[in-house]
Order: sequence, then C-alpha cells, then structure tokens
Amino acid sequence: MTERGREDHDVEQRRRGAPEAHANGMMPALHVPRLTDALAPNELAKLGTDELVRFLEPRRWFGAKAGTPSAARVRDALPLPWEGGRFAIARLEVTTGNATEPKLYQLPLCVRSTEEIGDAPPRSTLARVVADEGEGLLFDAVEDGAFLRALADAFAHGGSFGDKDSRWIIEPLSAASLVIPPSAELRVGSAEQSNTSLVIGDQAILKLFRKLEPGEHPDVELTRFLTLDARFAHTPALLGVVRFDDAGRSTVAGMLQEFLPKSTDAWAYALAKGRPYFQAAGESNPTNNFAADAERLGAVTRAMHEALATGRDAALAPEPVDRTVVERWASRAKAWVRDGFVLLEKQLRARALPKERAPEAEALVRRGDYYLAIVDEIVNTVRGDAGLAMRIHGDYHLGQVLRTARDDFMIIDFEGEPARPLAERREKASPLRDVAGMLRSFAYAAATLGMEAKALDVGTRELRIGRWERDTRDAFLRGYLRDPDGDRSASRILPSDTAHTRALLRLFETEKAFYELMYELNNRPDWTWIPMRGIAKSSQ
Repeated sequence: MTERGREDHDVEQRRRGAPEAHANGMMPALHVPRLTDALAPNELAKLGTDELVRFLEPRRWFGAKAGTPSAARVRDALPLPWEGGRFAIARLEVTTGNATEPKLYQLPLCVRSTEEIGDAPPRSTLARVVADEGEGLLFDAVEDGAFLRALADAFAHGGSFGDKDSRWIIEPLSAASLVIPPSAELRVGSAEQSNTSLVIGDQAILKLFRKLEPGEHPDVELTRFLTLDARFAHTPALLGVVRFDDAGRSTVAGMLQEFLPKSTDAWAYALAKGRPYFQAAGESNPTNNFAADAERLGAVTRAMHEALATGRDAALAPEPVDRTVVERWASRAKAWVRDGFVLLEKQLRARALPKERAPEAEALVRRGDYYLAIVDEIVNTVRGDAGLAMRIHGDYHLGQVLRTARDDFMIIDFEGEPARPLAERREKASPLRDVAGMLRSFAYAAATLGMEAKALDVGTRELRIGRWERDTRDAFLRGYLRDPDGDRSASRILPSDTAHTRALLRLFETEKAFYELMYELNNRPDWTWIPMRGIAKSSQ
C-alpha cells in the first residue's frame, strides 16, 4: 500500500517541532512520583471530560464531529513492556450528544521527560506530567520513534499484553517472520482520516483503528479472505492483526498489510492521465488516455467480486435476490431521493446555493415525483432477476485503488463507510453498488479536470467533461461486464438479463447521486452541480 497523499500541514508542523496549542494554557497536569506512573489507569482516570475533549476534538481520526461530546473518560490502559514501561494502550469512552452508548477509541500513549523530548515537542499532547524526578509530557505514542520500532518488531513473533481480563494481542499471519532492518524508515502516513497508518520501511503498512467496535472488522475480514483464502492477486496481502481480547470478546484494533512502494492512488493517476485531454487546444479532438486503464480497472473490479462470491461461510456466502430484496433496495433509494429534495428545497429558500446554480436546482426540485417513479419503474423491470446479494467493497471509488509501480491496479480499504455501524458495513448487497460508486467517482474526476481547464471556453469545457466521463464509464463497464477471463462458468453474480443489470445500476447510481447531493449541500455548495448533473442524467 502507499501513503496516498502529500505531506499535510499537520505532519509538516510536527516535523518542524511545533507543539500543539492548548487554549489559554489549559493543558492538564498529572502529579505523580515517577514519570511512568502517568500511564497507570488510576492516574489517567484523573483526566476529566473537558481535558479529554480538548485533546480529541482536533484529532482527524476522532469520529464524533457531528455532535458535541458530553462525556469522556479513560476506560482502561494496558501497559507495554517496551523501553522500561514508557508506553501503554489506552481506551477512551466518549459519549456524544444525545447518544445513550459511548463510543470507544484506541489511544497509544507515551511518556517522556522534557530532556528526552528536547526542542521538538509532540503535536498530540494529552497532559503535562509533574514527577519527583522532573517534568515530562504524556502524548500519542505514534509520534515516538521507539514505540514505532517496538511495534513493528513485535510482528516478527507476535505478543500479548495485559492481564486475564483484558489483553492487547499482536498476531502475525504471514508465512515468514517479518524482519525489519535496523535502517528501515518508520513513519506515520500523511493521509490520516478515521485511522492512523504507520509505514514500516518498504515492507508493510500498519493501520491502527482508532474507533473500536466489538466483532469482526470488514477490512480485516475481507482482506483476510481475499488474500489468504481466495488468493486474489489485486489486494495487498494481510500480514498480521492487532486485537483486544476482553474475557473472550474480540475487538479488532489494527491490521498489517503488504506495502507497495512507488504506488499512487487511482484518483491522482486518473487526473494525471486525463489532463492532456483537457489541455488540448479547443479545436482539436483529443484522445482519452485513461480509457484503457478504466477498462482494465473494470476487469479487476469484476475479478474482485467473483473472488468475494466464492465465500462459503454464513458471513460471506452469496445469497439469491428476490423481488422483496429489490423492493427493500428501492425503498432505501427512495429515502435518499426524498431527503435530498427536502434539503435542496431548504437550501434554495435560504439562498445558500450559488446564484448560477439556482435555476438548475429549481428545475430539479419540480421533478421530484418523477425520480421516485423511476425507482418504481426499475423494480417493475428487474422483478426478481437481480443477481446475488454478497459481500462487496462498500465504499468503492478511485481513492480506494492503487496504481502500482508495475502498472496495474490493487484494491484496498474494505472497511466500508466508517460513519456507518459495523453491522451495516458487513451487510450483503449487489456488486453493482460498487460499480455505481466507481462510475460516480469518474464523474467527479471529469468535473475536477474540467474546473482545472481554465484556458478552454465554457462550451468546450462542458463538452469535454461530458465526453471524458462517458468514454471512461463505457470503458470501465466493458471491462466489468465481460465474462471474467472468458470463463462462462463464472458465478452469476449479476442479473441474467443485461437490461436488468443496467436498470439496477441506474438505481444505485441514482441513490449515490442523491447521497452526494446532500453531502455537497451541507459541506460544499459550489460543488452541487456535480451530483445535480448526475441526477439529471439518470432520468435519460
């Protein structure tokens, strides 16, 4: 895998040694006999809601930004034996808004004296530590090089830390022991979102899950199946797992995967291949250089779905789809359509849309019933010929695919949409949901390329956006809908009638476009034209 992104501002500031600012000097202090005592559960328990929330809110991996945390506490802390006991794995319970159940977060901790830290204080500092031996800082251990090294080395033989009630377990899965050369660079990945990625030389990447949920994690579950059972060649191999064991109840805390040096994400690759098309002179007829890649990506995507369809246990085995299931899918799509139109009308009344987009939005709102009728028409067309419900990627777009140094595609990140509950992310669905997600990603790529093409007149720019998206879509679908490797015995994951396949794909694209509409209305009103255009096309 790859970091998939340039160094962001936070990483650059950390490299410069800039400390994280605590408002009005309100960094909490723990008074302890020895510095390492700050890692004891009874000491960490002294940190209250206000102190913990001030630490959590700036964190990019903290997933409770939709509401104000109302309570937070350190639930427990498991000591690690490395470096004389300077590290621990803490779990934080955080209650947000009106939620009745707290969310659980993983926080590796390190304590160091101010002399050890020197002039480059950590960015993610939880507390100041005042001990008899001097002062220090308690901070996120992923910023400590010794912690990264010890963690990486632990995957050579595994490890179990804690007591009989709670343990933090590192389990290697590769056939050969992972040996990290002393000279290997260990670093925190720059593309941090809901997790934290630790890059281990050019061999592996460890994804630490910050938000913890008991049960099977879809990213580990599907990566394990694809790489260890199905031998799917287009996903980086699973090398190890980190988990909590609480009296027999397991919670996945991280996963180690093969690292693919010199890879880039397919989003950046598609834009790079697409730019010459948009930079060509206005009177020319440029070639879409990404089309062949899109066709190959379609074939790889189909191979992924065929591999997933070979699952046999209850959680993975595909299931036939009848009309009742199709109607349930349609009901979900209708909910997105209704909610999208309600929000669009609200934003129109509030004059929250760019003026040039208002007429387009008003025309769309007037056709609300038409889009609901389209969904009903699809149900009546498909009836019970809808292929299989199976495990799918669940959040499939260009950013979830790598273009490797060997000029091929690798599919990553099977955790689904992180904001959704774990059970929902493990639900079986039509593989065409993934296809719809990728097609919508092409729409965004075309729009991005068009917005960059300032030298083109508006008419030419609009024409090229439409044609590049159309040709890329067509190429991807050629690759996807072709029988895998010409094998007529491949599992029938799709409807038997091609017209039904197209109809279902239209359903999922419509649903996805309304999902995007709501996102853009709430976050980026200037971008609402992209999903609005997709919605308009779905009626054609």
